[in-house]
Amino acid sequence: MESEEQEQSITDRRWEADAPALTGINGRMRLTVGTTSLGVLVIDDGHLTLTDDESPVDVTVTCATRTDLIKLLRGELNIVVAALRGVVRQRGDRAFGAKILLGLRAESPFVHTPFDGTPVDAEQRL
Repeated sequence: MESEEQEQSITDRRWEADAPALTGINGRMRLTVGTTSLGVLVIDDGHLTLTDDESPVDVTVTCATRTDLIKLLRGELNIVVAALRGVVRQRGDRAFGAKILLGLRAESPFVHTPFDGTPVDAEQRL
């Protein structure tokens, strides 16, 4: 029940932030857990917006768990390692998806976003 409420709060809200490491990049990435779409990350020259729209995207990232998705957004999980472990899958322009997710590892504005109610310190990042 609590997990459903947390997922609903993600889809009800709209987050916006700047990611300097993604300057010059424009596109859309759908974020899913299993078969459930949780939103679309819109990248506009380094400005990120997390929305729930259903428009076409460049790449879809599917994570095994909600925790894995949060770790990807916070830059705590390397997309290559996650793919090799089988916890993350990409469909569409995978090179574009990797560029975005590796850019988030460099400097993620979602590090202090309380997706689960507990902000993460930068020191805890892998």
